[in-house]
Amino acid sequence: MTIDSHCHLGQDDYEIPVHQVIQEAFDNGVNCIMGVACEAKDWLELLDLIQKQENVYGAIGLHPEYANYDYTMDLIKLSDLFKKNSNLLAVGEIGLDYHEAPQTIEAQKKLFYEQIKIANQLEKPIMIHTRDAEEDTIRFLQKANNEHLLSKKGVIHCFTGSETMAQEALKLGFYISASGVITFKSAQNLRDIFKKIPLDRLMVETDAPWLAPTPYRGQKNRPAYVQKTLEKLAEIKGITSQEMEKITDDNFKRLYLGVK
Repeated sequence: MTIDSHCHLGQDDYEIPVHQVIQEAFDNGVNCIMGVACEAKDWLELLDLIQKQENVYGAIGLHPEYANYDYTMDLIKLSDLFKKNSNLLAVGEIGLDYHEAPQTIEAQKKLFYEQIKIANQLEKPIMIHTRDAEEDTIRFLQKANNEHLLSKKGVIHCFTGSETMAQEALKLGFYISASGVITFKSAQNLRDIFKKIPLDRLMVETDAPWLAPTPYRGQKNRPAYVQKTLEKLAEIKGITSQEMEKITDDNFKRLYLGVK
């Protein structure tokens, strides 16, 4: 059985009902899904879903793309929702994105730091989104670590960065999550990086509805396709898919559910 550790489950993301998307995943060997909502208007939709669906958990936060507005009340709401919903397991995805929103860099930094503090107060791990912002992302995480704000650590989701970033994140105690990108023909350098990441720090995800793995590339991604990424990750590490399933499942449970 496999866990999709990061996907988006908004109804607008799919042409068929989301409950069918989830059931398709379960029918294809996925036993747990982490849904992510990273815009305030989507939080309640995800909460409603995870309250109705077994083995579906949630992460909510404010994506850096939405940094340039007065989010004060949303951050208060964020904290309140976590306190009322035990199936919310992480704050995310949060971070820095200088590709999609280069005009809001300073606002992104402020929002990122505020959410790191909230996650620490809530004793929840964080899901990191970083794009064209490696140096600042690591710098912020190192700063937060020095200030004892990373008690629950977190994961670099959909990792496509450099070996330096991977190593720095590992030093901070973070997990590294592989998406369908590792199956792309053009991603040999990324596969080489994953080859060096310790087994006890790996996760797999779809980031659905984006980044469908080979052989589904070009189609809308779904949680059911996470198995293709897991198989490629197992191949990279030279182990069986069954061994990789247990490893990534155990890592997910350790980070998000506190299972030793």
